[in-house]
Amino acid sequence: MSVTQLLQYAGYGVVFIIMISILVAAHELGHYLFARLFNMGVEEFAIGFGKKPILIWGHRTYTLPIKPGENWDETGGKALAGAENTAALLSASLEGSNPDREIERIETPTGPVLRETTAFTVRPWPLGGFVRIKGMMPEEDGSETKITGGFYSKAPWQRFIVLLAGPMFSILAGIVLLTSVLMVDGKDVFNKQPVLGALTAGKPAELSGLKEGDRVLAIGNKPVSQFYDIIVAVRSSNGAPLEFQVDRAGVKSTHKVVAELDPEPSYQLGPDLETTDVKAKSYKIGILPKTNRIRLPFGAAVAEASNMPIEAVSGLAKLFKHPQNFKDNVGGPVTMVSATAAAVQVGFWKVVMLSALLSISVGIMNLLPAAPLDGGQMLMAVAEMLRGGRRLSLRSQAIANGIGLTFVAVLILSVWVVDIQRLATPSKPKPAAAKPK
Repeated sequence: MSVTQLLQYAGYGVVFIIMISILVAAHELGHYLFARLFNMGVEEFAIGFGKKPILIWGHRTYTLPIKPGENWDETGGKALAGAENTAALLSASLEGSNPDREIERIETPTGPVLRETTAFTVRPWPLGGFVRIKGMMPEEDGSETKITGGFYSKAPWQRFIVLLAGPMFSILAGIVLLTSVLMVDGKDVFNKQPVLGALTAGKPAELSGLKEGDRVLAIGNKPVSQFYDIIVAVRSSNGAPLEFQVDRAGVKSTHKVVAELDPEPSYQLGPDLETTDVKAKSYKIGILPKTNRIRLPFGAAVAEASNMPIEAVSGLAKLFKHPQNFKDNVGGPVTMVSATAAAVQVGFWKVVMLSALLSISVGIMNLLPAAPLDGGQMLMAVAEMLRGGRRLSLRSQAIANGIGLTFVAVLILSVWVVDIQRLATPSKPKPAAAKPK
């Protein structure tokens, strides 16, 4: 491997780390802002993991009212974690210790308050982050509910909102990024006209002499008025020869094309060239419709970007419904770095698009009802609300955490296995999910 290639791969890694750090910061910002809104003490806002911070880039001092009976000199701080740092939870040492914090009790005319400081840090391992909120360590005697500014000293509904804020900020960040892409860089849309777009090399259309830009006038004795007519003719051909009559820059010609049955099931295109939920084997000739690049106005861009989380939830539901498709639809660090490299090669806005999709995915995954994900902790907060605010027993919490952690660990290991298999198996080009051939 040459020095140039090493530098290139290093550049991809740097872009990936910057991208992940920004997405983590957005997620943790949600937790932080709402924790402070409800007067929870926040000991640290960290990007990355490791025993000690390599950089403390800021401090923010705040005060908390001390209520009668509260333990103002205890912290019980623990990282509030999301999907982006779940792997780190498998090793508690990755959180490290709190940086030195200033804690001071002050008497005021309205009563005693506690003055504390949040440290904003960067830790050495950059693939994650956390917000350390006071009083998140459950105790047998329930003393965590008596810590001034502690997480469990607040009502379950407040804790629920703090937990929800992280995933919501991830989703919101993704929508904002995606909106900017659609407005500035635009999107490709299929042209419904019967004009050929990209042709796959070595496939029937290309071998027959058809070229990109050819306008299909008729197939056999049937006139063609839109691209979907071509799709229907190819699908229904059952491998019989098709006679394409085309116009190429004013010159008419005829080409005989024999469609091939694709052994890999793929999602089919509908009459408006939209991707449908129908997945099946079909005859293809290796063509795509011609595409137009359009920039969306603000309202349309927001509407389309806002629909992406809904599509992500739908896709996740389909994945659980059809687990046999798991390996084709998930990826770990290796897959994400590869996707980042591909995006960098295309350009800046492709990287922004990838960042948007990853941010939305982080938000959705965090809502899964499994501890230590935010969704699992939200579920326990809901259980407390249903119990009139009474805390769950340590045993119940331990069981829930054990089940959730096992699920997350299995999920992470499964994704790693998929990544390793992709590395070990030579990649071969695959047709796009909705590619009509």
